[in-house]
Amino acid sequence: MVDFVAAGDEFVLPVRTAGRHPNLFLYDPRTLWQILGSARWDLIDVHEEPFGLAVAEVLVLRRLRARGAPFVVASAQNLEKRYPPPFRWFERWSLRRAAGAYTCNVEAGRILTRKGLHGELVLLPLGVDVERFHPIDRAAPSTSLTVGFVGRLIRHKGVDVLLEAVALDGRLRAEIYGAGPEADGLAALVGRLGIEDRVTFHGHVQEGDIPAIYPGVDVLAVPSVPLPGWVEQFGRVVVEAQASGVPVVASASGALPDVVGEGGLLVPPDDPRALRDALVRFLDEPGLWERLRASGLAAAPGYSWESVADTQMGLYEAATRGSNREDD
Repeated sequence: MVDFVAAGDEFVLPVRTAGRHPNLFLYDPRTLWQILGSARWDLIDVHEEPFGLAVAEVLVLRRLRARGAPFVVASAQNLEKRYPPPFRWFERWSLRRAAGAYTCNVEAGRILTRKGLHGELVLLPLGVDVERFHPIDRAAPSTSLTVGFVGRLIRHKGVDVLLEAVALDGRLRAEIYGAGPEADGLAALVGRLGIEDRVTFHGHVQEGDIPAIYPGVDVLAVPSVPLPGWVEQFGRVVVEAQASGVPVVASASGALPDVVGEGGLLVPPDDPRALRDALVRFLDEPGLWERLRASGLAAAPGYSWESVADTQMGLYEAATRGSNREDD
């Protein structure tokens, strides 16, 4: 259970849920019934994957209680999957009736279109507070490179790949921020590789302390390893680092190439030698660090909350212009 704290946002109403799986839970229908009948809604934003059980619930109640108000859905699913009934039916039903959709990566939008979305579609990245994540004046690395990792210590984040890359060149050191089930195994790997003096595990970091991490590293590594049913759907740490003036080296997997853009380097996933080769370029190629730092900083305003809000508002306006209420 997640406790709800208003913190000044009195317009937000909590709704109890039943079920824990992201796509197999339901909202308390009594509360939704009251909310949907309390006003003549211009638009309903269902911030769930279109195949989810909760989406079907909201849309049924919307039809009965909200006079068929237009709606939009969200998606981050960038692997094309064919879901079993009834989820396949929920997905088809919601996409054909949606006035619009927003996705946090390009491929998810293509998948929605192929599956039958006819409404407006926008790419809506995850936002970053560019006031909290900002660059400081600093010199480019020269004789050694401090590589940061920020995230969960789980297999598909590829921290073991980063450690093996660090072991291949004595000029590299790693600062690992995060916790997870792989922590003990990764510490043991550091011992086997003999790089205890060049790797530091900082453990879990509170969200409010994350901006202070980036000024202490030269480059951020995002060495994610794709799994049969998972690839990176965005990579918020990429944008945080770039807004902080830190170039990125990431796996060429999932949404990472789109997010990294011109502000970093891409390498094949699960390839320590390729990752090492990319990292040492920042020491061996004069001007590379400065150029990628500048490119990342130039792209960062596109991920500001103001920019994200403008994009979402544009979707809402287009969706309400282009849709008629189902029973009007």
